Amino acid sequence: MNDLILKDLESATVKSGGIILERNLPSLVGMTATATATSSTITAVADVIAVNPFTGAAAQAVTLPAASIGTRVVYALTVDTTGGTATLSFDCAGSDVYRTGSVVESRATNALTYDTSAADETLLTYTPANAVTNYISQGSRFIFWCTEAGIWDVHLEAKSNPASTGLTGATAFGS
Repeated sequence: MNDLILKDLESATVKSGGIILERNLPSLVGMTATATATSSTITAVADVIAVNPFTGAAAQAVTLPAASIGTRVVYALTVDTTGGTATLSFDCAGSDVYRTGSVVESRATNALTYDTSAADETLLTYTPANAVTNYISQGSRFIFWCTEAGIWDVHLEAKSNPASTGLTGATAFGS
């Protein structure tokens, strides 16, 4: 019974005290998982889970595909991000933008903070610490999906190194 209730809540819209709470993460059903190289420039592919060994030793710039309704992209990290402080960035293609008001977790000062996207922001950047204390590491996923043409929604599932405290690294929106 509890499993059924939880499953229903995954896609439910709940109104409480005038506030609408949504859980709109896209399903990963039908997506293909593909290993990607650690090259400095990557073009993400629609409906693909990009399995990537980003370590922070060299910067990676990922360009998302066109934000067409129904398109999904997942970027999954496969190793610890303990190799340096080079950035991992996700840039929208063309005139696409991140949804205004999107929120991502950050740990820039060893304390939990959040960054919220402003209108017309097109870049999401993660900067790791050169340490085992990154809050984004092996098993973390950046999930992107489009429900309105030209606009990307984003969710960060941050998983720290199991051997660490997971308190460092920074994620922020920009242009």
